[in-house]
Parts: sequence; C-alpha cells; structure tokens
Amino acid sequence: MSRILSVKKLAMLLLLTFSLSACAQNQPAPKKIQNITIAFGGDVHGVDQISNYLNNGGNPFKNISKAIKSADISVINLESAVTTSTEHQDKEFYFNSNPYLLDWMKTEGVDIVNIGNNHAGDYLRPGFIETLKKLEERELTVIGGGTNGRDAWTAKVVNVRGTKIAFLGIAKINSGVETVATAESPGTTNGWDPTVIELAIKAAARRADAVIVYTHWGVEAKHCPQKSDVSDANQWLAWGATAVIGSHPHRQQPYVLKDGKLIDYSLGNLIFHASSSGGLQSGIGILSISPTGEVVKYVFKPALINPRTGAPAFIYGEAKDAAKKSKNRYCSSLN
Repeated sequence: MSRILSVKKLAMLLLLTFSLSACAQNQPAPKKIQNITIAFGGDVHGVDQISNYLNNGGNPFKNISKAIKSADISVINLESAVTTSTEHQDKEFYFNSNPYLLDWMKTEGVDIVNIGNNHAGDYLRPGFIETLKKLEERELTVIGGGTNGRDAWTAKVVNVRGTKIAFLGIAKINSGVETVATAESPGTTNGWDPTVIELAIKAAARRADAVIVYTHWGVEAKHCPQKSDVSDANQWLAWGATAVIGSHPHRQQPYVLKDGKLIDYSLGNLIFHASSSGGLQSGIGILSISPTGEVVKYVFKPALINPRTGAPAFIYGEAKDAAKKSKNRYCSSLN
C-alpha cells in the first residue's frame, strides 16, 4: 500500500513540475525599456537661394527627413519671420522666409519650432504675429515666443508613452525690446532676465519628467561658447533643466554629457544660406531620454549644407569622423 502511495506522490510531483514549467513558458517576456528620442536641428530659414529652391519644388529636408521622422519629437530653430509685411527693422540682415519652408517642416516631421531668436521679429510685431499664425495653421508647436509674456514663457509639454517632456525657448540673443513679449504684447522671451528664467524652468520641471531648454546665445562665427553661456547653462541645469541646446553662432560648438544632463552649445546651421565652410558644417543631435527623465545617450550626426540650395545631407566615413572631432574641439571656456 505504501508503495502505491509513493508512486502516486511521484506522479503528482511530476504533474506539478510540468504545470509550473508550462506556466513559466506562457508568461509574457518582460517589456524592454523604450527610451524617448528627440532630434534637434540648428538654425533654419528660407531666403535667397533656398527660396528659389522651394519655389522650384525643392525639399530642403529631404536628405535628413529619416532622422527627423524616426525620432519621437523633433525640434528646430526658425530664424526668420514668415510674413507678407514689408516694414522691417533697420539692421544689416533681416529675414523673411518662403512659406513653403513651413510646409516642408510639417511634411518631414518637425514637431516643435523655436522662435526665441534675433530674427523672428525682423518684420516687427505685425510680422511676428503673422509668423505665429502660419506656424499654428500647420499645427507646429511654438516655443521661445507667443501672444504675450505668459504664453512665451510657458513651456510646451509633450507626452511620449507616459513620459512628459517640457520644452522652453530662451532668447539671450533677441531682436530688442520692441519685439520681446510683454504682459499684453506678442514677442519672444528675454534671456537676460534670470528671475523669469528660474521661475519658468522650475514651473516646467513641476509639470514634466524632463525639461529641454532651446536657447539662442553666443557669438557668431565662434567655435567655442562664452564663459557667461557656460555659467548660464549650468545654472539652468541646477534649476531643473535636463538638456540645454544652443543656436546662433552658425558654427558647431562642443557638447557636454554628464550626470544625466546634456549641454550642446551650438548645433550650427541646419537649413541656411551660408557660403563659409564653417557655416556649411551642419548636423542633427539625437538625444535619448529614459522614461524617468534622465539623459541616456546623445549622438551627433554630422551633415554638410549645399550652398546652392541650403539643404543639408549627412556625411560618412572619414569626413564624418573629422566633423565629430571638430565639433568637440578643445575650448578653454569649458574648463
């Protein structure tokens, strides 16, 4: 009798083992962590040769569209008005872009447009208002400026698979007081007001898991950041920014990735009328952020602008390696 019971126990044990094994096999595999990717481009406008190219059906985003579309979010700096106004500021360079540029932005996957810079107000407040309207008509999210000061300084939050990313545009280089937003007037942000900047970054950090600051700063044609910009960037990170992305110098400047934070001091030009070799050095930065909001990785993809069309194309091989090395050159201001 005891022998029969032992056989029965053994059989039950084997059945239980097979059942547990089958259950384990039927359990779904743990989900792979999916980071959020953000593609950043530098200065963009659609004037001169670029406007002619657009009028002839040219798409200046064509060669870089895959990198833009494959990212969860893509951001560029529109350094121009897009308006029918003719009255402009009295300065050496004033830009009014072909509106086809905005159509290609939308078609090729651009999501967020920074207008916190020194050319968005080239055609004064009427031109600025029309530019805002044209961007909104194409459902392009605007940062760095708005219908009033509150709108300009309120970060735009994008939800990607449950992770909230806030975007804020800060114009240290702007078009002057007459085009800076006030309580009642449209315009850009003012990057020289640390009190407002602190409030804006901290407010954005309360609403989101990560805060991206896109800023217009620095000195044109310089390959290294100013010490004041290095100081500001680190202060903004301390206030709650996750990444700071710069434009305006029209040159590539180094990036610094440390302790889950990023500063890319300048991405140079993306789609821009330029003739100098430095102004033609372009590229896209691809930032990866974890679902909890930390910077995981940053990859710079070098490109070269065609001076006849203003359109960039990625470069490869030795030219790519040289461009990456050139971007992260030594700068004493970063010590």
